[in-house]
Amino acid sequence: MTTTGIMMLFIMLFSAQTTFAGEQQTKGIATRAVTDEGNHALQIVTPQPQENIWDWQMHYKLDAPMTKGSTYKLTMRIKGSGDGTLALWPIDTASSNKNQWGGSNDLQYLAAYDFSTSWKTYTWEFQAEFPLNELDFVFGKYGGELLFDDLSLTVAGSTENLIVNADFESALTPHWEKISYQNISFKIVSTSFKTDLADAISQAKKVLEEAAGLTRKEAVAAREALETAIREAEAFSSENDADYLVEAEKVKKAAAELSQWIGVPDSADPNFQIFLCFGQSNMEGNARPEQQDYENVPERFKVMAAVNMTDPKRQQGEWYKAIPPLCRQGTGLSPADYFGRTMVERQGEEITVGVVHVAVGGTSIKGFMEEYVEEYVAGEADWFKNYMAAYDNNPFRRLVETARRAQNFGMIKGILMHQGETDNGNGEWPKMVKTVYERILNELNLKAENVPLLIGEMVQQDEGGYCWGQNVNIANMPNVIPTSHVISSKGCTCAGDGLHFTAEGYRILGKRYAEKMLEILSSQSSGIETVAGEESELVCEDYYDLSGRKLSSCYVCSPSSPSAIIIKSIRFADGTVKRVKVRNGK
Repeated sequence: MTTTGIMMLFIMLFSAQTTFAGEQQTKGIATRAVTDEGNHALQIVTPQPQENIWDWQMHYKLDAPMTKGSTYKLTMRIKGSGDGTLALWPIDTASSNKNQWGGSNDLQYLAAYDFSTSWKTYTWEFQAEFPLNELDFVFGKYGGELLFDDLSLTVAGSTENLIVNADFESALTPHWEKISYQNISFKIVSTSFKTDLADAISQAKKVLEEAAGLTRKEAVAAREALETAIREAEAFSSENDADYLVEAEKVKKAAAELSQWIGVPDSADPNFQIFLCFGQSNMEGNARPEQQDYENVPERFKVMAAVNMTDPKRQQGEWYKAIPPLCRQGTGLSPADYFGRTMVERQGEEITVGVVHVAVGGTSIKGFMEEYVEEYVAGEADWFKNYMAAYDNNPFRRLVETARRAQNFGMIKGILMHQGETDNGNGEWPKMVKTVYERILNELNLKAENVPLLIGEMVQQDEGGYCWGQNVNIANMPNVIPTSHVISSKGCTCAGDGLHFTAEGYRILGKRYAEKMLEILSSQSSGIETVAGEESELVCEDYYDLSGRKLSSCYVCSPSSPSAIIIKSIRFADGTVKRVKVRNGK
């Protein structure tokens, strides 16, 4: 029997043998009322890991089937007592399209995501290929406690949540079922943010140990501030559970402020912001710069040459005014050009922005993985070999070595990536990108919370792009790398070859990278500061809890919502973002 056949057999058996569960049951329906105050989640306990991912399952039966052909989006928070993997397999259990074992053939296998001991939000966005009426969560290779919370299932064009009691603040509903013969239990449990605070304190103490020998005045001040934050957190007490999350956020901010100084030499200027840029041809720069691109380049925007060049004349490892091309001789305008210009324009005059730029047209992500690169290059065309030769056939090492030299002058604040055309549709690509990102951080002694990864989309389908399907992989990257952010390419025009942007497309994309980075920098500093910019028309207001989850305006304004500190994010037409901490409805 094939693996797919076995999977379908288990789905058929599971669909036919489900039961309701809870602390108490009446006719198989959980009736426990949630009476204690605070936060709640669905707790699932499995005794031990099994051989197959489908060996443990939880099912949610929808009130009405999905509409075939419509696009749906499911988001939920997941946390475990250990690390594990969970996949979503929605199914049409009422289908007459049966497999050889009598089960439904109308099943969709959606992405599997790794979860950990920290809360994290996961997203599945998919088009219903059948009238799906049940969400099957599969996690058979995991043993231990698993928590679900804050589920949201919406159809494109609507904000209505199709999940009943999605935050588990009421009694468990009969929508949730398990397989009758599976030795797992599930119920609603109270979860407290006290655990979040304890975890934050523990991680902060590790940062203190790492930073024990730092003598730089900024690091000494940051260490003292973190020690104070830890003392206050250890003595903190409140009757409002949400206040513990606020306190945990303070500790995390203080720890991040100190961790950014670990490994930074005394010569580094904290006002010199450095960004690493890597990828393939769209990061390399494929459009011919126009006259406007050579003009008005700010003196405070610089590039450290990663290769020797004769036109313009540049020496590897030295800083230059960032006039295109930034990557190599013969390349063109790239997103990095207008990223840097926008970063300088939107910040104070004390800020200098520098980029380290290493990109190779046509490369797979394997080109930045040292275990693959030699064999990979050997099998490619001569033109590609010539590109790689500029970096001694190891662009990852050149990126890291150049970045390490740049650290003598400033502080690395972020990483910009545009790569994926060559890996279009490769299901392993997200994990490979994660590996490259983590290696960069480790080599340069950086922390992910201080150095986010910004990933640009491919040319869109409506612009004539050939690789727009890779945008599905890119959209899922925040699920794989929590500190990654997707940069939209919508409206960025294609050069006509189906792969590359026009010069104007690069300008727009570069500015979007900058707008996201400015937003992140503002959030890193205190969570409530304003990014420098001229006053302009207000575009939108969004609300987030202190763990970064976006909240609906209905929830925020409802008098029945629990009182809590939240973050109000205000965006203006010029890209300025302001964040303020408020209480619900304020």
